[in-house]
Amino acid sequence: MTARARVLAALAVAALACGCSTLPTSGTVHTRPDTQAGAGEAPYFAPPGPTAGNSREGVVRGFLLAMQANPPSTAVAREFLSTPARNVWKPGNGTIVYDASAVTPAGDVVEARLGGAHRLDPRGAWDVRPTPSTATIRFSMVRENGEWRISNPPNVLAVPASYFSSLFVPFDLYFFDHTGSVLVPTRVYLSRGQTTTNLVKGLLAGPPPNLADAVTSAVPPGTALDDLAVVVNGSGVAEVPLGPGVLTLSPAQLNRLSVQLAWTLGQVPGVNRIRLVVDGATVPLPDGQTDIRVGVDSSFDPVLMPDRSPVVVAGGRVVRIDGGEATPVGGPLGAKGFSLRSVALNARAHRLVAVSGNGRQVYLAPDQGARTPSRVRDVLDGGADVLAPAFDRFGMLWLVDRTARGAVVRVVDSDGRVRALPVPGITGRNVGAFTLTRDGTRLVATTAGPGTPTLLVSAIVRGTGGRVARVLPADRVEVSGAEPGPVVDVGQVGATTVALLTQPSRGPGRVSIAELDGSPGDPATSGPTLVPTEVEALGIGPLPELVPLVVTADHRLLRLGSSGRWDEIPLAAVTAVAYPQ
Repeated sequence: MTARARVLAALAVAALACGCSTLPTSGTVHTRPDTQAGAGEAPYFAPPGPTAGNSREGVVRGFLLAMQANPPSTAVAREFLSTPARNVWKPGNGTIVYDASAVTPAGDVVEARLGGAHRLDPRGAWDVRPTPSTATIRFSMVRENGEWRISNPPNVLAVPASYFSSLFVPFDLYFFDHTGSVLVPTRVYLSRGQTTTNLVKGLLAGPPPNLADAVTSAVPPGTALDDLAVVVNGSGVAEVPLGPGVLTLSPAQLNRLSVQLAWTLGQVPGVNRIRLVVDGATVPLPDGQTDIRVGVDSSFDPVLMPDRSPVVVAGGRVVRIDGGEATPVGGPLGAKGFSLRSVALNARAHRLVAVSGNGRQVYLAPDQGARTPSRVRDVLDGGADVLAPAFDRFGMLWLVDRTARGAVVRVVDSDGRVRALPVPGITGRNVGAFTLTRDGTRLVATTAGPGTPTLLVSAIVRGTGGRVARVLPADRVEVSGAEPGPVVDVGQVGATTVALLTQPSRGPGRVSIAELDGSPGDPATSGPTLVPTEVEALGIGPLPELVPLVVTADHRLLRLGSSGRWDEIPLAAVTAVAYPQ
């Protein structure tokens, strides 16, 4: 079971216990996904080829059906094409995933309308457009040996959602942020077969457009696989045949390329080591080795956390929960007498930040040493409605204030300077909650209001030392499968995944899981998990030992146990919870 699976296992049990759909129970944070996920749901299917006398519409329907072969194959689908089209059709250029299809004649052509359609690019990345649309494909037909054949097939694979969820597996491609200090995952979906080759092709193609300014790759421009597949031998060594451009890399660049490949291919079961090959010769690595071990180096881990004990605001002070015991933190915020509604901890710098009960002040203080009140510093005084704050991996504090004119995003740099950041798509919007991905490359906000939850995801461009240079326009991502209701909190639960805490106007709260690109995620993904009461805040993280926590509307703290029960932690007057950042 993967790390993300273990994080969400308790949520899945809770969903079953309350009689609702389960949340994801497998997938990846930065380890290997279960490539057998859904395997039992996809029986062998050998589609029929064209039959004599087929109508034009029958040929198009047969073509669409043939693309659903299992094991995946386009051999039969090509039989529905004219001879010239058969030789030039490139279904590997992308994928359309649809909910329903309708095939009708339209004059001289046959029209296929694919409802609820989403697109994947050639590498398998999900289109971030928020709403499904209808894809209309117009097929031109020609006679060949007296039978109708398609002469202009689209250069994509078009498959129904049921086929996609059973035969496509989620993986991550890993790139570096601009500081070179952390890997940044981006989700792709690959059909079963030639997984290692397709992962390397995706990596060589570079970052997706929405992250291109925020991440970088050690792959030299123009590098491609040397017309060969990536082969995994019996010892688990994946040989990656690359072009000669790799030989021009400096030792530091070659090391970074090796790290990217090791993390990307390390997700594939059976791959234990990586070997770079150019013109049949092994490329020596900077340390003199010829192979790279996978799953060993955590230096660039995108979800690494130095401290995993949550902090809680209870009884007017900040306490830390460790081993089931609640202990007041050091520093002034560990003393009673504060009215606080949210908290965040920068564990590396031992800095606590808290928002006042009225949402107008933001306090910063150490979490150790004397409790002298003078050690509390006002970071912001006179805000309107400041949301729960967040630190990024570079120690910078992020604040979102809900003003009468909409959201204002501020960053407090490591030198204490406060500056407002324009974030197109988030600034000025009605925002319900926000978080930062632990790799420091994405700001994730949620829209406020009672409708279908929507994510606003912005890439963060950084300069020297991780200083924020700018934040790119937000992608608007609708969360499929989440029930309508205001989002009261959001937290990262996987490398490319967040958990949403929603609270309808009446009844219990709900925890839903969403991919940052709006894709369906793991094949096991479905509906929300209920919390047996009204809720106000969520404590959750991307590591298996981080137990989901919620703060209830009547100021109790609940933890989700492995049995699927939400159990109360005996603390009084709880108003906030957070895992360290």
